[in-house]
Amino acid sequence: MTNSPVLSVRRLCKRYPSPVRGGQPVLAVDDVSFDVADGECLAIVGESGSGKTTVAKTIVGLESPTSGTIVVNGEPRGRPPSRHGQRVRWAAEVQYVFQDPYSSLNPRQRVLDVIATSVGIHQPGLTRADRDAAARTLLDDVGLGDEFASRLPFELSGGQRQRVAIARALAANPALVILDEAVAALDVSIQAQILNLLKDIRAQRPVSYLFITHDLAVVNQVADRVVVMEQGVVVEEGTTTGVLTQPAHAYTRALVAAVPRAGWRPQRRAHLAAG
Repeated sequence: MTNSPVLSVRRLCKRYPSPVRGGQPVLAVDDVSFDVADGECLAIVGESGSGKTTVAKTIVGLESPTSGTIVVNGEPRGRPPSRHGQRVRWAAEVQYVFQDPYSSLNPRQRVLDVIATSVGIHQPGLTRADRDAAARTLLDDVGLGDEFASRLPFELSGGQRQRVAIARALAANPALVILDEAVAALDVSIQAQILNLLKDIRAQRPVSYLFITHDLAVVNQVADRVVVMEQGVVVEEGTTTGVLTQPAHAYTRALVAAVPRAGWRPQRRAHLAAG
């Protein structure tokens, strides 16, 4: 790892116009700051509406920040780029893996072509044969054999589609991959396979992860550090072990208490927060 963070976010704010005519703007993210170190996996956790996905989309350029700074590999990012060349450069640094891989894959495009297209965008000098060869290597890297190359997305399981989405992201050789609830829609056994795959990739490649999730059980398996968000604000940050075993904030304690385990009984959140 290097001393300089791959990603540095400082005092990030995002406001949306009021859904009601004449109403107050909606503050989705308020004064959020954190770093992601080289080779690290940082998880941002919180319930729906906590602002974690808004943070992720702002970093990747799908949303414009209202205020604050985002720096990737030492280069500030402002408003989403309008020129093709800059969009490609941004994508080469940060890739995004969505919760639903089927909706992000072209249903008419073969798996090999999905990945080869991404390879060609980021390595335009390659021949078609070289692009296909690179795509087949990436398929192998995510645990899909050559027999999957000619399949269409609807012929794959959810876990296989997510592997294709991960391979497509890796085709850019990014410094950072944002995984937005990337295993939330998968069965528990398939979740474990994808999480193990992500660990293996991080051990083999110079890549960092920003893992967006509501599931602390998943965080415990994959993340080095955790940022906890509630209603757009960071309420706690620390190592995964420290946050999960000794949560300091009432909201974090409520999230930890809600993780199913042996003898677990669900409780109302208000009761948990008051404890």
